[in-house]
Amino acid sequence: MTQSENDAVFPVLPVDRLPQAEVKERWLIESLWGKNAVGVLCGHPKAGKSWAGLDMAVSVASGTRCLGKFPVHEPGRALIYLAEDSLPALRERVAAIAAHRGLRLAELDLQVITAQRMRLDLLEDRERLAETARRLKPRLLLLDPLVRMHCLDENDSRAISGLLSFFRDLQRLLDMAVVIVHV
Repeated sequence: MTQSENDAVFPVLPVDRLPQAEVKERWLIESLWGKNAVGVLCGHPKAGKSWAGLDMAVSVASGTRCLGKFPVHEPGRALIYLAEDSLPALRERVAAIAAHRGLRLAELDLQVITAQRMRLDLLEDRERLAETARRLKPRLLLLDPLVRMHCLDENDSRAISGLLSFFRDLQRLLDMAVVIVHV
């Protein structure tokens, strides 16, 4: 084929000639959450989603088993934002999880975004979140609940797809897992 003919088609390779990936740990929390997963933790109201998300964050920050069962092989910093809880209530929740594991709060590499609001449908707030995460380099970002962080129509897939693309882009840029709590 000539160069102009090559430019008219996408490059292809037989599957056996594709590069092989290095074997890497694929789990952040074994059998529960992928190392680079972007996902949604959802369920009925008052089903314990926030507690489960906080348990994940404490597990990553401390290297202790999530929900008492699932090991964390590469502990590291966790960054969280809980839009519905006051800061004292959040501290109390995390303290309860830590105490159950025999940990002190000061031992946790758990950072809390303390802003009164975060609107991820606004470019300015997306940029602030991205820069915060870039500086802190968390292994896990927990955002709870999604519905309090935007004013988009959740029934409009085009509106929500931009927000979900932002989370995926952030995950890829910073090589971290993202947990989004949603009702």
